[in-house]
Amino acid sequence: MSRSEFLSPLIGEPWVWQSRNCWDFACHVQRTLFGRELPGLAVPSDFSRRWVLAEFNRHPERARWQAVADGPGGLVMACDGALVLMAHARFPAHIGVWLRPEGRVIHCDGKTGVACETPLALRQMGWKHLTFLQPKEE
Repeated sequence: MSRSEFLSPLIGEPWVWQSRNCWDFACHVQRTLFGRELPGLAVPSDFSRRWVLAEFNRHPERARWQAVADGPGGLVMACDGALVLMAHARFPAHIGVWLRPEGRVIHCDGKTGVACETPLALRQMGWKHLTFLQPKEE
């Protein structure tokens, strides 16, 4: 299956992608496109924003990834498949996957379902802080 054959049918799928959440969706993209197995995350049905913030900060998987600084003019320097933590303010509350050739982040959006958007579009939607994380060298 080609990259576009995988990505195209996903766009517009419901927010709770196959009854899952943004982390499960990011794991699916990582596994299918990049061959990375990320650990599952038990998300309570009544999860709160506070729970999401705390989980992003304390989850052990985060130690396997390193932040990548932006280049000149905000150019994204992260590798294809980098995780993208998104925050309205200081702490991340959402996650997606950077698709470098497309110049977009694929993620589950509450309004449009699965969406594939540029970093600029995400910032205009209120995700003011984007942190790109790529796997640490082993």
